[in-house]
Amino acid sequence: MKKDPYPYKILVVEDNLGDFILVEDYLIEEIAQPELTHAKDFKQAKACLSDTATHYDVILLDLSLPDKSGEELISETLAIANNTPILVLTGFSDLNFAIKSLSLGISDYLIKENISPTALYKSIIYNIERFKFVNAIQESEKKYSELFHLSPIPMWVYDLETLAFLDVNTAAIDHYGYSAEDFLSMTIAEIRPKEDLPRLQAALKESKNTKNYKFKDHFRHLKKNGDLILVEIRSNYIDFKGAKAELILATDIT
Repeated sequence: MKKDPYPYKILVVEDNLGDFILVEDYLIEEIAQPELTHAKDFKQAKACLSDTATHYDVILLDLSLPDKSGEELISETLAIANNTPILVLTGFSDLNFAIKSLSLGISDYLIKENISPTALYKSIIYNIERFKFVNAIQESEKKYSELFHLSPIPMWVYDLETLAFLDVNTAAIDHYGYSAEDFLSMTIAEIRPKEDLPRLQAALKESKNTKNYKFKDHFRHLKKNGDLILVEIRSNYIDFKGAKAELILATDIT
């Protein structure tokens, strides 16, 4: 059988030497040269994770250590894990505690007596890749948030079905005079003069029928103080937290 050639750096936090040797044997069956670090208690694990020169691909954590155990151990390990997936490897098979552990941020909960070399390897690979995917999404969301909220041009996101504002940036709040709470309780129709609403409905219909999902046009908007402004709208469809939405960039060209 061909072994995985990648030299995974794995921190095994386990006070029982026999269990550590068993985990090591299991990993060697699937991985050509795993780089294992053995911590016998939480103090040693903390020292390993405090070493900024070493990054671990995954942490295998026993829940019963001489100096810490259970939920306290999980919480404190998560706090120092440096965004590394943690797989609990324990003999404690309580389902409710397993669910609680996962809700705290543990990537997987494995029972020692039920694991095999293949099951352990698959869990490690799956959770490493899942962590990469989640981190990529979080980084993408962070970049979106920075671009959106720091933009000097008013921007907002609205729900295509209800027309309700879903998000609004600081520039829009400053320029239109509505607070964030005001915006999030309104629809995009409420910042238009009433006589312009038929044109808004026509534009929405046209926008939905545009093949590239991009739209550009000029509209009249109302500020909170009643001032009427002429705005160039540029838009694009996005998925916003599971909702079909449209991202709007509004440049005042009055």
